Amino acid sequence: VMNFKRSVIVGAALFAASVMSAQAATKVEFWSHSLAPTYDAYHKDIVEKFNGSQKDIELVYKDLGWGAMKPAIVAAVAEGNVPGLALVPTNWMVEMAPKLLTPVDSIINKGQFTGAALANATTDGKIYGFPSYQVTAVMVYNKDMLAKSGVKADFKTLDDVFAAAKKIQAATGKPGWAPKLQDGFTGWFMFEGLPVIQNGKAVYNSPAHVALVQKFADAYKAGTIVKDTNLTFDEQIAMFANGGVGMFAEGGHAVKKIKDANPAAYKAADVTTFPLGDSGKLAFGGWTTMYVVPKGQKDMKSVGVVGNYITGEEVQEKFAKASYTFASTKTANAKAAKDASLNDMTDPGKKAFKMGGLVIDKTRHLFLKDLPGNVDEGALSKAMDAKIEAALQGRISVKQALDEAVADSNKRLSAAK
Repeated sequence: VMNFKRSVIVGAALFAASVMSAQAATKVEFWSHSLAPTYDAYHKDIVEKFNGSQKDIELVYKDLGWGAMKPAIVAAVAEGNVPGLALVPTNWMVEMAPKLLTPVDSIINKGQFTGAALANATTDGKIYGFPSYQVTAVMVYNKDMLAKSGVKADFKTLDDVFAAAKKIQAATGKPGWAPKLQDGFTGWFMFEGLPVIQNGKAVYNSPAHVALVQKFADAYKAGTIVKDTNLTFDEQIAMFANGGVGMFAEGGHAVKKIKDANPAAYKAADVTTFPLGDSGKLAFGGWTTMYVVPKGQKDMKSVGVVGNYITGEEVQEKFAKASYTFASTKTANAKAAKDASLNDMTDPGKKAFKMGGLVIDKTRHLFLKDLPGNVDEGALSKAMDAKIEAALQGRISVKQALDEAVADSNKRLSAAK
């Protein structure tokens, strides 16, 4: 009897232990970036699908707002309590690696991504992220405002855009165009094929650079472009939705958000292609993202399983269709493009997705990289943009602004060597 009782107790203990081990799945938390609440249903779906497919890893999801992601990663690394993965734009990855991030070369399924996407995720010879969605811009416009202004929505050059903005402002009293100055001026120089840093030196004060900034300064003074150089993504959409501007250039995901802000404005919206820059080689508004692994992560194997899943072909195709952005995998974009539900060219968001797809191969995320030494790219760009903003606002001449900015940049570059 004693032996029977003992065997029952031991058996019960073993059963309890096996239940506990079955329940003790490894938790891997991933942070998305400013995607809630628009894509809550998408994230709920992929999390449920993953968690229902296996028992070893429990996927946990959290979304952080635009201003919250960087401080959250810094704090998590400092405290030693990091998430598995966090979604950041490519330029933030370059800024954070290697101090705050762990390379993912040993855990990433490189075969599913395009070469361009992997190149974007690589810095100092190491891959620091699982490539996620990418954006390219189309020109979004208010049909009524353009009709009233006699503007045909067909832009071959940047000068065509400025000319259209001038006509819109003259006819409606509203700025014709919001030119994404909130992202800084580095991208505009690169878009026009003008170098910013060459051979370790700042070179953006040539006559061609001055002429480009002068176009923006003249338009700013005349009110043909928006006078807020720090519009957030959502403020830009709200301005368009409220009839405050004739045109802005963004990806299909932004067009979709107009519908949430004002259904009437969505009906009044249409899209066309934005001119190609750098002699026809470059699409405007390139934005690439990736899931990075904050430093201090101990379970890289589980993080690898999750990272390859949330950036895999099937999941990226699903997000492309939900958001009208583009995947960084090899076949997801082609599959999404064939979806019959996305072929309604009377719908501005779906049309933006189709038009963006025509130039996604010419899209690059434009930011300063391969800078010498430990120069702070963010601080360098911020100082440059402050001078250019002063020129746009007419406080100093464009030539003086660029000369002073270049001198400041070169001081930073020399100090960092």
